[in-house]
Formats: sequence, structure tokens, C-alpha cells
Amino acid sequence: MTGRSVRGKGSQTGFVVAVIVVMVAAVVVAKVAAGGSGDADKSSRARALPAPSTEGQAADAHAGEVHEGEQAAGAPPETDRTKTPVRSKAGPRLEPQVVDGVKVFALTAEPVQWELVPGKTVTAWGYNGQVPGPEIWVDEGDRVRIQFTNKLPASTTIHWHGIAVPNEMDGVPGMTQDAIEPGKSFTYEFEAKPSGTFWYHSHDDSARQVDMGLAGAFVIKGKAEPKYDREYIQLIDEWIRLPDGRNGWEGVGHAGHNPGEYNWFTLNGKSFPATENMVVKQGDRVRVRLINAGYQAHPMHLHGKRMTVVAKDGAPLPAPYQADTVLVGSGERYDFEFLADDPGQWMFHCHILHHVGNDTVEPGGLMNFVTYEGYKNAYEKQKEARGERTGHQ
Repeated sequence: MTGRSVRGKGSQTGFVVAVIVVMVAAVVVAKVAAGGSGDADKSSRARALPAPSTEGQAADAHAGEVHEGEQAAGAPPETDRTKTPVRSKAGPRLEPQVVDGVKVFALTAEPVQWELVPGKTVTAWGYNGQVPGPEIWVDEGDRVRIQFTNKLPASTTIHWHGIAVPNEMDGVPGMTQDAIEPGKSFTYEFEAKPSGTFWYHSHDDSARQVDMGLAGAFVIKGKAEPKYDREYIQLIDEWIRLPDGRNGWEGVGHAGHNPGEYNWFTLNGKSFPATENMVVKQGDRVRVRLINAGYQAHPMHLHGKRMTVVAKDGAPLPAPYQADTVLVGSGERYDFEFLADDPGQWMFHCHILHHVGNDTVEPGGLMNFVTYEGYKNAYEKQKEARGERTGHQ
């Protein structure tokens, strides 16, 4: 019995020694592979941390890819802002010409300097000189023709996100069509189906081109869709704006490596306080169509009441549900409705509160209000009596 005990202890001792030898060898190998430098390891970790993006500090997480005045291989040329118009207002819904029963729309992709708020522009690529592109509204079953012209310094295409187009109209370069080169045109044609909330966007070098503004809303009204007194689109996006107004995608091979690079956030191309409010009247039945054209998820929250979510990605929900916050992922669409029965000034905003600032300065970003025509709350009346303006005007 004693002999068995002694042999067990010897085996355990040998095992422990073997483990120690293996551990020491592993440490030595790790140090050799790392060059034996603890400082290098710390430096590597420090470089991995995202730098804050502010106007004053001009932090650019991807500036190391290209030196000032140089061009990264494969990147389109930087926009000459002295020759690029400043645009600040989106136009109305795009109206078609009707030719032999076909609704014909004209779209042109071109560089612009887009005004996010007064005095702050960003280099962008837009459709028809605006960001986002003009809203296109048609009826289910319409024959639609899009005559597209490319005035960008790079090739592009248009993808009709969620619409049941023929495969050759899908806008994927090298698979369903050739890329549309600068100065060239292409005609897309399809039947508008199914009904719902959709959007259109570039699908050529799409990470860059969509992030620079090439997106717009496309609504197909259903034949059995309820009637609404007011309908609004809220197209959500985020931007990498550098301190001099250049877009973070200019002159580099790739940007957007981490969420911290995005420092401006927009609803329909504008940041608060330049966002447009959703104006209603008492008793209105209102439908809001949310489209996330950006790369980050945004939990959109309405103050004062619950939203009734009636559609997801264009498809009517068999069981609509109520929520006060709706998380909208990249590329997703949610439609909600509400009855305007509680007069006030009700904020609508992203609940990732970093996204309600302009380059980290609040208030700003993804924020506007549901406002009632002719209504002023007690706070507004007090401010008015003192000759002051309220913050959302």
C-alpha cells in the first residue's frame, strides 16, 4: 500500500516538471516571435484603439493609408471642391414622364458638396444633385423606366433593393451588367412589384459609393394599402466628415474600419437642427417609412406614444405590433403608423445617444420632431413672451 502511494507521488512530480518545461518553452517562443519587445506589444495595442473624431483634432483613423496630396491605388480622384457645387436642399418627389404607358424617370449620379447643417458641408456623391437621391413613388404594377447617366469620376451601377426586378436589371457589375463608366448611360426597366418601402443604391465599389451618398427611397404603393393623411420617409445615414469638409473616403482605398470613424449622422441628408420635422394635424393618420442606408444599426425612438409597426422590409406584417423604439439594421426598412391625437412637440431620435450629436457635440444628428400645426406648448409660449426662440425652430 505504501509502495503504491510512493509511485503515485513520483508520477505526479514528473508530470508537474514536464508541464513547467512546456510553459517555459512557450514563453520563450512567444518572446522570440514578438522580437522580445514589450513596448512594441503596447504600441500595437495603442494603435488598435480608435482615435476620437473631432473637428478640432482632425483625427482620421485611416489617414495612414495615403500621405497628403497622394492617391491610394485604386481610389477615385479626390473631388475638386472649387468646381463642385454646394447643395443644401432636396427636391420634391421625382416626377416621371409617361411614354406609351411607361413611367420614365431620369437619374444622374454626380459629385456635390452637401450641406449637413448651415456652414458645414461634406464632399458627397448624389443623385440629381442631392443627398439622399430624390424619392421615387409609383403604384404597384406600374411599368418603370430609369434613364441613368453617370457623371462620377468612377464607374457605378444602381441596385433596386428589395424590388422584384428581372435579373439583368439587378445592378451587380460583372454578374448582371457591365459597370457604367464615367460619362456613360444605362436604362433600367421593370414592373413595380411587390408593394412596399424599398430603396435604390450603388452596387459598384459599394462600400465607398453608398457611404458617400448614393442612395434614395423607392416606394411602391399597394393597391390595397390603407389611406393616410400624412406619409413621411426617414432615411438614416452616417458620415465620415474630416475637419476640412472632405469625405473620409476620399483618396483612400478603404474607410469605415470601425464605428468611431463616423462622426455625423443624418435623417434625409440633414443633421439636427437642420432636419425637417414631421408636421401633422390633430386627428391625422400618419405613416412613417424608416430606411437605414448606413452601416450601423439605429434604435429609433418616438417620444409620447407607441408606434404601430405595420411592415418590415416592405412586407406587411400579419400581426402588427406596438413599440416605442424600433431597431433598424443596415439595409432594413420598417414602416410604422400612429394617430395624431396628443398635441405637442414630440422628439423622434436614435437612442444611441452618440448619434444625436454633430461631431460629438449635442444636440444634433439623428433627431427631429413630430409637431402639430398651430400648436405651442407652455414652454414655447413662455419663451415667446420673452422674445426668445425655442431650440427646434
